[in-house]
Amino acid sequence: MTGFKRTLILLLSLTLTTSCGQPNLLTDVSETDSDEALFFEAKKKIDALEWDTAIDIIENQMSDGYAAQVDVQEALAGAYAGKCGFTFVDIINGLKNSPSSSIFPFFMSIFAGNALDTSACDQSISIITSFGSVLERTNDQNLFLTILGIARIGTTLGAKLDPTQDGVADGVYKTDYNICHNYSGGAGSAATDGWPQGDPMQNPLNIPLPVASPARAITDTEAKKIASGIGIIFENMSALAAVLSGGNSTLTALQDALTQCETVAGAGNCTATNIAAVTPELLYTIRVLMDSSAMGFGTCTPGVMPDDPGDDLNNPAYCCIRLKPPVL
Repeated sequence: MTGFKRTLILLLSLTLTTSCGQPNLLTDVSETDSDEALFFEAKKKIDALEWDTAIDIIENQMSDGYAAQVDVQEALAGAYAGKCGFTFVDIINGLKNSPSSSIFPFFMSIFAGNALDTSACDQSISIITSFGSVLERTNDQNLFLTILGIARIGTTLGAKLDPTQDGVADGVYKTDYNICHNYSGGAGSAATDGWPQGDPMQNPLNIPLPVASPARAITDTEAKKIASGIGIIFENMSALAAVLSGGNSTLTALQDALTQCETVAGAGNCTATNIAAVTPELLYTIRVLMDSSAMGFGTCTPGVMPDDPGDDLNNPAYCCIRLKPPVL
């Protein structure tokens, strides 16, 4: 062995094994509590589907500055999405391979058999939207946000209409569940959003109030979550279109839904991405679309209304007939 080699080995040995409490060259890569090591561990937990552990590492164990980095926040959003009850790939594959024009039942069916945590979905959406506007976010972030919008719709509907988690609304429509009225306060509370009673000027067809509260109904808060979910999809439609082939029936139905929504709520008024931004017109429109045969759970056709008091107010052609449009 040459003298140079001996000297080099000696220097490396001294450097790597120095004691007296001084750090050596391996300290940075051997620490298990550094931000980098914690992030590596969090990603391992995400890969292992251990969502809560990954969330705890990022939110409670990392330094605030490191945790605020975009790549770390993206991972955190992914952990919350997993906790919500879905994986990104599963939904994309479902949209590609099993498209449907009945968007509301379809979005609910995607989550069949999954444990749903809608608050976790909300947290994931909050993280991605914090990156900025649709133009400030990357295309991947917008696509992920679109999938989160689908998740917000599917999980909100599933938690209320599909407690057995088989992907299909349980019970008999308009008997066991209802999507047209609030019912948040029990039977009779729908008087606040139904037609005025005994006033021929405001209720010329004498449309009665909704029937007593069914076993399961979509409240205004839930309907607004659904409206904001589809608003997220509408806002990021181009990102979704980029990964779905032309002629995809789900994409076509979403484009039709946007057209119908803007017909009632007005152009530019259908892209509310949070509950606070949902207008009465948008809330009404989303309820009507969910009641329709083409996109929702009912058998009606949006835009069809009775034209005289003799019409059957229970006619299935009428969408949410007992719900007074906010524009009237």
